[in-house]
Amino acid sequence: MSQAKLRVAVVGGGMFFEEVVGHTIMDFDRYGLAPYLGSIGLGRYARAVADLRIEFCAIGTHSERRGTAGKIAEWYREGVPDSCIKPYYGETVWEDIITTQQPDVLVVVTPDDLHYPPIMCALQHGVDVITEKPLCLKLSEADDIIRTAAEHDRIVAAEMHKRYDPMNVKLFRDLVPRMGEINYVRAVLEEPLEVSTEVFKWAERSNPFSYVGCHWTDVVHHYLAVKPLSLHATGQKKLLVNWKDPRTGEPRPIDTFDSVQVKVTYDNGMEALYINAWINPRDFEGPVNQEIEVFGTLGSAFMDQQDRGLRYCITGEGSRTTNPFFNGLMPNYERFDEMKGYGKDSLTAGFLAVVRHRLLGESLEEVAPDYPTAASQRSTVALVEAAAEVARRNLEHTRAGRGSPVTAFLGDGNITIVDPTA
Repeated sequence: MSQAKLRVAVVGGGMFFEEVVGHTIMDFDRYGLAPYLGSIGLGRYARAVADLRIEFCAIGTHSERRGTAGKIAEWYREGVPDSCIKPYYGETVWEDIITTQQPDVLVVVTPDDLHYPPIMCALQHGVDVITEKPLCLKLSEADDIIRTAAEHDRIVAAEMHKRYDPMNVKLFRDLVPRMGEINYVRAVLEEPLEVSTEVFKWAERSNPFSYVGCHWTDVVHHYLAVKPLSLHATGQKKLLVNWKDPRTGEPRPIDTFDSVQVKVTYDNGMEALYINAWINPRDFEGPVNQEIEVFGTLGSAFMDQQDRGLRYCITGEGSRTTNPFFNGLMPNYERFDEMKGYGKDSLTAGFLAVVRHRLLGESLEEVAPDYPTAASQRSTVALVEAAAEVARRNLEHTRAGRGSPVTAFLGDGNITIVDPTA
């Protein structure tokens, strides 16, 4: 492939863009895709894409008053001076970007409930998609995306970076096959309080399981090749619904779950318990609290984020644990350092899938095993939608003193809510 170019546009300029997506695209723009393929086990494509140029052509955010897209464009031009990136704003900013810029790839970094519209718009215009997790929040939307991607022969890659965490790769590819039949999995991911109260203005439109629990469900479904049969979910609303502005003390209720617990029965008889929250206090030592335990008939394994992180204590900052495996900047002689970590790896896999299909002529079926496809996310979206409804109903029952009797059946590929009191 000689002098090929991939034009990339992004919608959404929030936390994950700042932490991973922006730096990753900048690296691809400056150095190409080839230098980063070995980290995902696909270095064999390095020569084929050595001359590929990736160009960041547009960034779209919601409010022109805040000027986020313009600030991002200015920041990007500091690292890539010859960049022609153009900022866009609006309620449906992806429509303007797609029709005027005609990108090859749209990277979706919008809030959880705003993934579906830009994905569908992109596919209908022949644009490939790389989207933040979760793919979407409704099973019907997932089916639309899967069907439309197939009809238009386009890639939809989900950013499921925990598949690429070296600890999870070691656990599921090396240890689990030697642990006999798996009886149960317990997975925890708890986010800091500022995520739900400060960073995201859309917390009411999601919940902690939808936001981060989907990472663990993807890992379990991908590596263990299991399908969910039924689900029970509970959740608590105590802190956020009574939230007050810390500066003024004025009530500022956020009507969403503090924490959610989802228990899933799978088709092989295995049980999994997913525990998620987004109210960890600022005093907690790590950016997140995450752990996973796998218990089999011939052994067990347990991984805790803090056990493999870098611990430090500095006067005035307290004790903290960082996760240098997820993302970080490697020293570079140029002004901007290079991004590293498994957060970048999942994006690399998505971009390579687009290149292999769009520019190297490989079929969707040929590239599917090497990245998180939209189809692979269907079972996770089913859990996300079912858990939200089951947890909502069970909270009502719990408050009325009736326990938590509601479940969901998913064994036929659909969602059936089972409420014995209805």
